[in-house]
Amino acid sequence: MTKKEKLCILCNALYTLASGMSAVFMNVFLYTYTGSLSVMAIYTCIRIAMFPICFTIAGKMARKIHYGITLSIGLMFLVVQLLFVLTCNELFGIYHYYVYIVALFYGIGEGFYYLSLNTLHQLVTTPQTRNTFLGLGGVLNNIASVVAPLMATFIIDVSMDDMNGYINIFKIVVVVFIFMAVIALLINERGNSTEFSVLKCLSFQKDPQWKYVLMTYFIYGFRDSLVLALSGLLVYNATNGSGSLYGKLLACFAFLTILSYMFVSKTMLRTNRMKYYTLGAIFLSTATIVLVVFPNIYGAIYYGVVNAIASAFYSTPLSLISMNALNDYDKQENIVGRVIARETYLSVSRCIGMLFIVLCHSLLPENVYLYVSVITLSLSPIVLVIYSNLYHKKRDAMKSLNQL
Repeated sequence: MTKKEKLCILCNALYTLASGMSAVFMNVFLYTYTGSLSVMAIYTCIRIAMFPICFTIAGKMARKIHYGITLSIGLMFLVVQLLFVLTCNELFGIYHYYVYIVALFYGIGEGFYYLSLNTLHQLVTTPQTRNTFLGLGGVLNNIASVVAPLMATFIIDVSMDDMNGYINIFKIVVVVFIFMAVIALLINERGNSTEFSVLKCLSFQKDPQWKYVLMTYFIYGFRDSLVLALSGLLVYNATNGSGSLYGKLLACFAFLTILSYMFVSKTMLRTNRMKYYTLGAIFLSTATIVLVVFPNIYGAIYYGVVNAIASAFYSTPLSLISMNALNDYDKQENIVGRVIARETYLSVSRCIGMLFIVLCHSLLPENVYLYVSVITLSLSPIVLVIYSNLYHKKRDAMKSLNQL
């Protein structure tokens, strides 16, 4: 692999480590003060809604500066977000709208970061190195996912109480993000100077392959909204609010994810890709359903184990299919417009999923809304693989006819 590929993997692993220490505990930290799953869903919705806006801004900026700079800008917004949390602290319990300010900074930072990193993944890799890149990246990310909660748990254990532990974690993550911002500047990969139109890329009327990519990410986002907004908090509640036990469970789940990614990277071929995709989708659907039906430690363990193992089977084929499709457009145009369009569809469906949770909370009884919202959104992976299998069968049939 090239130096740029290695730097991208390093940045991704460090981000996984830092966000693994802070992101989940950020939700717990804010939830402790607000006590409302609905408020946390709105918080996540605001955060995700910033993605398409910041994707476009970062993409336009990258036409004149390299992606390492836009990556650093995103990381510095994440530093500002953490500093705001450390400054306000108990004020979140008095002024709930402060939570939404955190979401705003968070969304801007992640928007710049993810657009830059996702585009870099496309630009610095080749079809020959992409499978190795994704496999190694997946393993290192999940090693970081194991280390992060263990480090966080240790910090919580040696602190006066859980809340002080969370604050100490955020301070450490600020330092890691600043260090990452410096490393990111070394990835001197300039964006294509060609003009691009996000609005044009949002359309897919005359391009069946692009329609497939966009609809895939749109459907993918519904179940993803549960992971972003609720599942972590439900697991936390299942541990009776113990930050230490929660961190240890996350570490165990991350270790299983490493094994799963290693297995998938070595055994997945073009011939069995759709089978892996289908199995991953079915088991991921059951994971969140069991978690909400059995909101205890046993449901949490089932969710964590199944989610950890099935994620690699589900997300690796999705990433490969999307990246290979984008590669087809790389020589004809500035693909950043398509990257932004793809992530916009993902963000929209995530927001719809979270708004659906809020709507269910408003219209249904307290003891019913979680069942309805979670079970409905949990079925989206199954819908996705049905759609994907039908598309691939139709495409393969068309190729066979053209060869006759």
